[in-house]
Amino acid sequence: MTVIHRIALATFISFALSVAMASHSIAQQQQLIGTWLLVSEITEFPDGRRLEGFGGEQKGILMFDGMGHYSSQLTGASRIKFASTRLQGTPEENKGVSAGSLAHFGTYSVDATGKTLTFHVERSSFPNWDDTDQKWSVIKLAGDDLTLGVARTTSGGKAELVYKRAK
Repeated sequence: MTVIHRIALATFISFALSVAMASHSIAQQQQLIGTWLLVSEITEFPDGRRLEGFGGEQKGILMFDGMGHYSSQLTGASRIKFASTRLQGTPEENKGVSAGSLAHFGTYSVDATGKTLTFHVERSSFPNWDDTDQKWSVIKLAGDDLTLGVARTTSGGKAELVYKRAK
């Protein structure tokens, strides 16, 4: 085999592998499209403690569209009702909102292996996430089941979020 043929063969194999990996990523992204409802979110801390996020009693929704946009909202029991308006919240009421909810939106992508979901955050209720990429591991994506992992949460632990596709 001549050098030119070897180069052509290597180029073709590399191209074929790239197409196959990209196809897997596209397939994973297609599987995500739709609305997902939170089943559970457990955060495990380095000392072994396991807690339900957002003060427990979590509710959440995660939506992906076919154009690459997403929206995520998570809330829990840490929120307390305000005595007045949301613009006149007490420090305790405002702290409850901050500790008991997280919302963000932007665009998303899936890596070539289909194992990493990246949220390209445009805006978040946690302003430190604005204009950042948040990488989450795809632990499971099969049918109506989606499990995502976060290696390091803002609270210092690692989290696993389980979702079911909305019907």
